[in-house]
Amino acid sequence: MKIRRNIVTVWSGYRFAVHLLATIVALLAFEASATASIEIDSVIQRWPWNNKVDITYTVTDGQNVAADVYCRIVFTATVDGTEYVIDGVTNVGANASSGTHVITWDPPSGLKAAGCTMTATLLSSATPSGDDYMVIDLTTGVVSYEGLLATQDASNSRYNTATYKTDKMVLRKVPAGGTYPTGDNVNYPSSNPRKTWTTDRDYYIGVFPVTQEQYKKIYGSNPSAKRDEIAGNITTHRPVENVSWDDLRGSVSPTNALVPNASGTFLERLNNLTQTASGKTGFDLPTEVMAEIAERAGTTSTYYWGDTMVTNYVVCSENSGGVTVAVGSRLPNDWGLFDTAGNVRELCLDDSSLGKLADATSPFVAARTSGGNRREHGGGAYNASKSDASFRASYRDYRSSSSKGSFLGFRVAYIVQ
Repeated sequence: MKIRRNIVTVWSGYRFAVHLLATIVALLAFEASATASIEIDSVIQRWPWNNKVDITYTVTDGQNVAADVYCRIVFTATVDGTEYVIDGVTNVGANASSGTHVITWDPPSGLKAAGCTMTATLLSSATPSGDDYMVIDLTTGVVSYEGLLATQDASNSRYNTATYKTDKMVLRKVPAGGTYPTGDNVNYPSSNPRKTWTTDRDYYIGVFPVTQEQYKKIYGSNPSAKRDEIAGNITTHRPVENVSWDDLRGSVSPTNALVPNASGTFLERLNNLTQTASGKTGFDLPTEVMAEIAERAGTTSTYYWGDTMVTNYVVCSENSGGVTVAVGSRLPNDWGLFDTAGNVRELCLDDSSLGKLADATSPFVAARTSGGNRREHGGGAYNASKSDASFRASYRDYRSSSSKGSFLGFRVAYIVQ
């Protein structure tokens, strides 16, 4: 690609905000469009609440996934003579499709963006830009982003591969501002009445339950009970199980953030790895509400696919052979999440003090009482009959924080602040 034009914009910092004084346009030659361009519309720092910087920009004739034309954006900020490269892939998930977008840059702690210049460059890419997916490299800790391919099925095929069950972990975004149902008035009217949520933040949740190999890469060992070698059922791709809430979070209460720790629990070590490599921390278990929203993918039926059990979607006793099965072996939901029903039940952040899910104050606030039993989202398991209630999208259960078993696993979530 050839850069045809690159105009620098200058923005100035004040106590409460950073105001854009001019604009920047970077024009590049794409095979599909010779008029591709990007223009920064505004740059505002959130100071004094925090020093995050919100960048609004407009792309013209940019990425077109339907035509297999993929782009990415690189922003460059210079503050007090120091240059900061903000890669749209590894830093912020900037969308390079045509239209107006907003991304948030999290600069080094304490940095105030007074007297700063910023430029943006639009480049070609091998994968689509955007933040629909968050990818964690479990070796390096680098966190990057990718957009949807032309269809959800195409993205499902991309991630339902060995790489994303062993060396990398992939999470799917649930966008803020959407209308998301939970509950089931037919099956559980008293314990989980129907409610509709409108989220005020994006969040991400694992496309798969954490696998045995992923757990081992972070923690160094595999606690799973179901790990015998079975032809056609790759052990390293099967969900990790036989873990407890305490194994994952230690004694940290549901309402407290995990502190990264290189020798701590699985989640503490994961956060330490990503913080060191990418400055990103906050990976945790999902709340009950987050888990059900993700499983339902917008549906209100008994199961996320409808009101009648279809075993093509679940790993249950009738089709499991009495063991867990490699994740991604059954059909996903409409958001490309696999194994949200079946294979293993999944631990959630909350404890048992929340009597009704509809009484939650927020999708992102976990219920907590001193010494309460930890929740698990239903989801069914490999050893449950297809007629078992636990496969229903609104089912939930609880057990002590130290309880574990071959039917109990988890997936990772991340709330965008």
